[in-house]
Amino acid sequence: MKKLFYFIPVLAVAFILTLSLTQCKKNYNCTMKVKCYLSETGIDTGAVAPIATLEIYPRAVASGRTVHKSIEDFKNATTDANGYYEHTYPYEALLDVNANYEDTVNHKKYKGSAQIKLQEGQIVEKTILLIKY
Repeated sequence: MKKLFYFIPVLAVAFILTLSLTQCKKNYNCTMKVKCYLSETGIDTGAVAPIATLEIYPRAVASGRTVHKSIEDFKNATTDANGYYEHTYPYEALLDVNANYEDTVNHKKYKGSAQIKLQEGQIVEKTILLIKY
């Protein structure tokens, strides 16, 4: 009986250690990189869209659910001077991205869109071609 009294706590400690050491550590950081290019004909010319405005939002939100704060806080963004935008989200998501650019010198407007699937622990890169309208 005395052996059983010592065996149960040892078994419980071994079980807890096994669970903690084999537990899957998930990396929920999902990075999105977007590069925006301009085109008048639909063919990529390599001209970047500096300071293009981006609208980033989920494809669908289930009834009674809300959009996560990290997406809500960054739903409106702009590209940098090189037409580039990057952001890291804390979880996977399927996002729509609408991009708009207005050339105030030549009085031209461009728009484009893409869908981005953020995946756990990965960097997802997407190129958006903005076409003149």
